[in-house]
Amino acid sequence: MWNEPVSASRRAIRAGIGLALLAAIGWGAADASAATVSKPVKDLTRAAEFVFRGTVQKTGAANLSIVEPNDKTAVVRVDEILKRSGTLDDFTGRDVTVFLSEPLRAGDQRVFFTAVRLLGESLGVQEVGRDAAPAADLRAQVQSAQGEIVREELAARLAAADLVVAGRVISTRPTYTLPQKGPITEHDPLWWEAVLEVRSVLKGTAAEKTVTFWYPSSADVMWAQVPKPNAGQEGTWLLHRQTPEAGAAVFAVADPRDLLSAAEETVAGTVVKP
Repeated sequence: MWNEPVSASRRAIRAGIGLALLAAIGWGAADASAATVSKPVKDLTRAAEFVFRGTVQKTGAANLSIVEPNDKTAVVRVDEILKRSGTLDDFTGRDVTVFLSEPLRAGDQRVFFTAVRLLGESLGVQEVGRDAAPAADLRAQVQSAQGEIVREELAARLAAADLVVAGRVISTRPTYTLPQKGPITEHDPLWWEAVLEVRSVLKGTAAEKTVTFWYPSSADVMWAQVPKPNAGQEGTWLLHRQTPEAGAAVFAVADPRDLLSAAEETVAGTVVKP
């Protein structure tokens, strides 16, 4: 059976992974001076899409027209962003609506760990946690937590791959093979194959100087974010062994994250288990 592509939400998360990996690289280079990350801070950082230091402007208020203010809503100025999804604008210096977990007063300053709930004329976020510790301490802890989380996530992806190789794409062509029974639909992946000239092997074994792998050439929403190799392209690929209908096993990519970013390549060699 073929792997299903990841969900749209996971695709959105990947948009910000490069920034988090840069934090991971910085953390790895200076871990001796980084603050110790407490489990609560790491758990909150993992759960939150948007982490910021903010000052409460008004309580029982909202700056989104579709929100009816109550005792659990507040308008908060974003003083400093500690983490944000790559899909979000930079809200530094702007007011946002926060759905509070516990009441606060105007003028209170906190580091808010939040999940994005609404996006309109402003931003509405649901608080998943907060911390009143000094901002400098939390800034270091959140940055370190992001590094740890991304390294763990990258290690899991590498562990799930059957072959991880770096190299240059030599050529691409249609496979002329349908991997499933039944009629072609708008979601058909339209599999092509790419030939990769191997530069190095990070995981697994490549007996030849080249490796061939399949990829979905379809631009359908189901496959649009999966990498589409081009001749001459350099990169590191996470390949998974698959068996198409009535065919021999092949390597394939079917996940937007099966081609490492430059930042991920820098970290990958340090997290692969021999």
